Amino acid sequence: MNSTRLQVWKAFVEQIRKERPLVHHITNHVTMNFLANGVLAAGGSPIMVHDAREVEDAVAVADALVLNIGTLEEASAKSMRLAFRKAMQCGVPVVLDPVGVGLSSFRQETIKDLLSEYSQLKGVSPQTILTICGNAAEMKFLAGLGWDGRGADGELGSSEDDLQQLAIAAAKQTGCLIALTGEKDIVSDGERVIELSHGHPMLSLVTGTGCFATSMIALYQADQKEEAVHSLPLLERTALALLMLTKAAEEAVKTSRGPGSFQTKLLDELFLLESTTSIWEDNINWLELPAAVVERGAHT
Repeated sequence: MNSTRLQVWKAFVEQIRKERPLVHHITNHVTMNFLANGVLAAGGSPIMVHDAREVEDAVAVADALVLNIGTLEEASAKSMRLAFRKAMQCGVPVVLDPVGVGLSSFRQETIKDLLSEYSQLKGVSPQTILTICGNAAEMKFLAGLGWDGRGADGELGSSEDDLQQLAIAAAKQTGCLIALTGEKDIVSDGERVIELSHGHPMLSLVTGTGCFATSMIALYQADQKEEAVHSLPLLERTALALLMLTKAAEEAVKTSRGPGSFQTKLLDELFLLESTTSIWEDNINWLELPAAVVERGAHT
């Protein structure tokens, strides 16, 4: 990895900690505490406002919005729609986690409503941003290819090429930026693809690490209050958020004895991102390709 690019990334991470973006969450009750602590450790400021009577006020002062349907209820679905519309109107970036989207018609309808709203608002407010972060089973469903998930955390085994093509297909189908997480993380806007190969299996043994990927992306997509020395494109910001999370996990597991200590160590490593030499100097597996190259390869 080019040393100049690494310095730009490091400066970007430092800028986040300096500005402490406010990330509003309407999220999974099971993982809420971990997400709040994770955002704090990584340099942001979390706010968890769920009631429909105040979500629009919270969005109006937020720098990014996270919507997570992991423990979806009628009241939270209503709040998500209100918050989403307000965010789109205000130009606040939104990151959506469609947890177990194929599990029930309720989840499917909620996501369908949000995507329909996005399609309409994007036509009149092109600055609006919606990113979808989820696993392969969820992305397969969003790409119109059915549901192979099991429970709320559906899994789908695919080859590296399949995952790249799946991310591209989901991006084109939804019109959103896609962050497909798993053993390999794939980020695509339908025109380009970034693949990351970092992390550790221990991430799958701690509830909330997948949900936190969504929060991490929102933190890195938040509008910067001061003009940064080096600005990064949205696709790169999204991939960098996943890179920092998975590299922090690689550091955390070195001194962990199991899932409990790993969770604590992961928070510590997120707090120490800029000063952990190995995160920046060790090998970084970052592959960038035009989507057309991936799609051409699928037909050869």
